[in-house]
Amino acid sequence: MALPTSFYGQSIYDSTVKGNGQPESSSWSVPVHTLTAANYVAQSALIAALASAVAALLLGNLHQHETVIERILVSDLPAASQLAQRENKLLLRYHDVSTLEKFRVSLPTFDLTQLPLHSEFLDLTAGNGQALKTAFEAIVLSPNGANAVLLDSAQFVGRNT
Repeated sequence: MALPTSFYGQSIYDSTVKGNGQPESSSWSVPVHTLTAANYVAQSALIAALASAVAALLLGNLHQHETVIERILVSDLPAASQLAQRENKLLLRYHDVSTLEKFRVSLPTFDLTQLPLHSEFLDLTAGNGQALKTAFEAIVLSPNGANAVLLDSAQFVGRNT
């Protein structure tokens, strides 16, 4: 039997506030019928019914909900290289081209051999760095709107989150 590929989930805020002033959150996610163009409207209605039923049972505030059309399990195996550590992050800094608001995302297990000699920044004008910049800017949108973004830098950082 094939593994499910479509999922619905929510992130819920509770009443506890962290040191930074943000509420604590918890998430849940469940597999749903595989979503396709042909069944999307009908399945969305069923997902909305589930969301309503859940909302009637919870005290927390719905922070966000997510419908994933396709999530494919590629591998269960650990990385072959001992250097593939989740703390080795490539920090991508980007901004909204309209509002100039800045954002960032971290990619885990960064391959340090991709860095130019004596630098912690990936070269975004050549090779794999240029391919990343081109692909990133072609598909990623601003988290606060549907505006295009520009990738400003890709820097190696060490962090455990």
